Amino acid sequence: MKDFEIFEEACSYLSQVIQEFKETISAKIAALENADWFYDKGRTRTCRPDENGMKKRCKAGVSYSVKVELRAEDAESIWQEFHTFFKDTAIGDTQRVSANEEIGRYAFIAENAKGDRIDCTIYLPGEWNIPQISLLLFVAPRYRGEDISVY
Repeated sequence: MKDFEIFEEACSYLSQVIQEFKETISAKIAALENADWFYDKGRTRTCRPDENGMKKRCKAGVSYSVKVELRAEDAESIWQEFHTFFKDTAIGDTQRVSANEEIGRYAFIAENAKGDRIDCTIYLPGEWNIPQISLLLFVAPRYRGEDISVY
């Protein structure tokens, strides 16, 4: 698996991965087939300068979301797809947070040692939930390509 050290490469790769996953589940889950997903391009943040005066950058808030009623069976299918899909990517460490599943809230996380992370959150219809699914991306701090070429 390629190790993305440059900020721009990591952003491009991870943005492509999250989009491919969205398309994969949209094709496999009937309720998502014709869903009108909302896309947020996120924000690039600049970290404090290091000892050489160089600043790393991270990207937060890249997301896809849609308000749609899913069933518990759909959430299980999405978890299976999530686990299978991300194990072959640069963020292959997946986990399922099952603490709130009894109230219809499902959370799946894919991450790597660098700190890159994709969250999949599903809210089933219920008394306290607005039914929806969201995919959220965080790209961990890295130097830009032009900053690395200086060294």
